[in-house]
Amino acid sequence: MGVTLGKKSLKGGKTSLFLNYCFNGKRRKEYLRLVLEPPVSSEARHRNREKLELARRILVCKELEFVAGRYRVERMIRAKPEEEDFFVIFERFIADYRGKDRKTAEASLGHLHAFSKVRSLPLYHVTDSFCRQFYDYLTTVLHGSTPVGYFKKFKKCLETCVERDLLARNPASNVRLVPCDEFTKDILSTDEISRLARTPCSHGEIKRAFLFACNTGLRWCDIVQLTHRSVDRPNRMLHLVQSKVRRHSRKAVLHLTLNRTAMRLLGTDPAFDGERVFRLPSYSYMLRVLRKWVSDSGISKHITFHCGRHSFITNIMVNGANIKTASELAGHSTIRHTEKYVHVIDELKRKAVDSLPDLPLDL
Repeated sequence: MGVTLGKKSLKGGKTSLFLNYCFNGKRRKEYLRLVLEPPVSSEARHRNREKLELARRILVCKELEFVAGRYRVERMIRAKPEEEDFFVIFERFIADYRGKDRKTAEASLGHLHAFSKVRSLPLYHVTDSFCRQFYDYLTTVLHGSTPVGYFKKFKKCLETCVERDLLARNPASNVRLVPCDEFTKDILSTDEISRLARTPCSHGEIKRAFLFACNTGLRWCDIVQLTHRSVDRPNRMLHLVQSKVRRHSRKAVLHLTLNRTAMRLLGTDPAFDGERVFRLPSYSYMLRVLRKWVSDSGISKHITFHCGRHSFITNIMVNGANIKTASELAGHSTIRHTEKYVHVIDELKRKAVDSLPDLPLDL
């Protein structure tokens, strides 16, 4: 009876780590989601050593749980958590992170450094009060839903400390996060999008991709990976699985009708359907080109690529689409995510009414 560490060979020379449980003649496996890379470089070997060390720590914790449960005693927390530097723990968390929003975790760590203003952050300093103050700091220096997103990565890293028995509980679990539904992104009107289309851009693919986003509402992550296989040209339809919500939304699969402009932006038929529709550079380079292009067009708004998505949803609602239709075209899981655009529409209507000239009335 007991717990042992097992290894399973994967394709490409990788190895998956798992725990083997044996109790009363029954066996079961628990995969740790730790994968060793082929040891082809010193960096890979270093990461493998860290993952093996983490797996062994998990093994020890599971053995303690096994024995504690058998003899009905409370599990002990590993001694001297003050020897652990939370900055180092966070860096390891990011190194092992496999989500597409890894940059959010990196930004969260950066703000943690700026907030704490110390070189080393002992784990015992990360208390309930510290967590509340860090969240307050994020809401002060950031806007919209960004503070919540950054704090969730910080909280998830602390949860790994609990799993490793470095902490008895997560000190961030009692911090109340307030989602911000305020619409904080600038949007482009149809006239401004037309002005952009007439303005030359130094990178043709970026121009084509952004205008496509303004006409489809697709996110950057989906446009970067979009292949011609997802396009049904005869029926002017686009079928794809949205990368951002594929694991937690029932409406992750998007079926979108393409207008004539979007069809033209797709270009000609490719040599093979697996070819990507757009050949795009890195996000940071794209952003520099986009902002220069917007500036050249005479538009003074702060425009990011995601503004194309917001502009699409707003403009179809301005032109008469109801909230349910807009929600389906945007691929939102519920109309709650679409409701934040309603006050934008109301504001645009108010500005349209106020734009009428004053009459010289003599009543």
